This record gives sequence, C-alpha cells and structure tokens, in this order.
Amino acid sequence: MQTPDGTVMWGKFVYRKIDLQDRIELINSFSDEAGGLTRHPFAPNWPLELLSVFTFENAPGGKAQFTIHWSPLNATAEEQKTFDAGHASMTQGWGGTMDQLAAYLTQAA
Repeated sequence: MQTPDGTVMWGKFVYRKIDLQDRIELINSFSDEAGGLTRHPFAPNWPLELLSVFTFENAPGGKAQFTIHWSPLNATAEEQKTFDAGHASMTQGWGGTMDQLAAYLTQAA
C-alpha cells in the first residue's frame, strides 16, 4: 500500500483456511519488503498480528453477503485497547477496499 504522502507499507497474509464460496481465514500483519513482521507505521501499539475471517453467504436477489471479523492475536492489553479504539478507521479502510474491488469487478465484467 502507498499513502497519499508516498509512504509505502507492506502487508503479510498467512492463509490458514480456504473453503471455496464460504470462508477464508488468515493471519495478517504489517511487514517489511522481505515479509518480516513489523509494527504499524503510524500506530506503534497496534497488534502485531490479526486473525481475519471472511465469510460469504447467499443473499436475496442472487447477491452475496461478505462479512469480515477481525481480532488481535496474542495482543497485550495496550494493543487490544488500540485495536478497539481503531474500529472507525478500520471501517473506513475496509470500505475503501471494497469500493476499489467493486470498481475493478465492474471494469472486468
């Protein structure tokens, strides 16, 4: 990822489970370019690792419902507090990600 000011951030995803059409589970973290774990570049108390669970369900009208559950792994009390306080920014971040995906899928169709 690259922020508007040009700061480059790397992420690491370690997939634990993929059930086609139902569920994806992964551990994600910030990383360096070589894949080593690093701290969030703007939030030093952010948890090092997060468990991300994505579920997909059929919705009315032939649509799909996509749900994200995110929780810290092995977090300290301070990291958990930072994570809990960051829900608004996470919602904004995931919303932007989904907007980009929708735009891509519209072009690819």
